[in-house]
Amino acid sequence: MAATPIEPRASRPAAPDRVERMTRADLPAAAAVLAAALADDPGFRHLFPVDARREKELRAVYRMTLSDALRYGHCFVTKLDGVVTGAVALYAPGTYPMTPARWWRQGLRIAAIALRTREHALGLIKFGDLTSEGVPPNAWYVEALGVRPDLQRAGRGKRLMARVFELIDASAAPGYLETTKQPNVEYYSALGYTETNARVALAQDGPWIIPMERPRRLAS
Repeated sequence: MAATPIEPRASRPAAPDRVERMTRADLPAAAAVLAAALADDPGFRHLFPVDARREKELRAVYRMTLSDALRYGHCFVTKLDGVVTGAVALYAPGTYPMTPARWWRQGLRIAAIALRTREHALGLIKFGDLTSEGVPPNAWYVEALGVRPDLQRAGRGKRLMARVFELIDASAAPGYLETTKQPNVEYYSALGYTETNARVALAQDGPWIIPMERPRRLAS
């Protein structure tokens, strides 16, 4: 289904969207936004090499991710005129990776992902294992952040991350995330994250998983 049309960015003030906690009714639209936003990331291009299928495969992945994060983590969306334009999924310390019981709860979605990804399923499992191993148990983990491609660079991502930082800083805990896209390193660095110097290769010559941490801040 096509997204509801929204006026071009140049004809309205920058990022007038509302920031809200995501509801289950928002899940399909939020998964679609994340899939579209992240489809060009080198890691996902490597994991899902068929261009015509990648975004559809990622929508299935993010339906599972957001379903779990709604129950065990925190999800926020930006909305413009009721339409989801951006989304972020966050896990508190000790709530990631998913437990066997949580994987079992997602059984039908996992089967759907395996069906959609077909020959790439094993690579996706490896990617999940590599990222899970790097998440510090005492850190808030930003599992996914994305803004609809035609609405990026107008502050929506930073507004979503501001809600993330409210939770992180209130607990005085560190933050953690990873990216496979080098330009994102500068973006997250501006938000207070730094590389951990422990990049992990998905293949011999990349792409690379780039871990980044944000130091704990004293609660106000």
